[in-house]
Amino acid sequence: MNSKKERVDDETRLLGLLERLRALGLSEHPLKDLGLGPPQLALLAQIAQHPGCRLKDVAEGLRVRPPTASVAVRHLEKKGLVERRPDPGDRRAVKLHLTPKGASLHRRAEGFRQEKAKRVLAGLSSEEQRALLELLQRALERAEYDDAC
Repeated sequence: MNSKKERVDDETRLLGLLERLRALGLSEHPLKDLGLGPPQLALLAQIAQHPGCRLKDVAEGLRVRPPTASVAVRHLEKKGLVERRPDPGDRRAVKLHLTPKGASLHRRAEGFRQEKAKRVLAGLSSEEQRALLELLQRALERAEYDDAC
């Protein structure tokens, strides 16, 4: 069993590693000059993964309140990246879609992030990569479960 000091050392080490990951800029992207930050890219990704989703679905997916998601969608609409289309099944509702420009920017940002992830994993063998990702997934699932309780 780990002693309290070992647990504190592990927690400190984890925080240091997370800071180093942040410093690598994995969430950074070449689109900052367009006024798009990580939250806007997350919104584009949410809509790209779920084309035709509703605003409430986007809010839930991003874990924000619907008014916050609405403001963000409006911002991306003004930039010509997202469009609202009527829901044929419910005239009161609208569905969200990326415009061709939004889809193109989303692909560019995702490509950039993929290259950064490859760089992080490059120093590990395939077996080590799988082990790291499995352990990280388990740790995150446990933390998410604890947060939900």
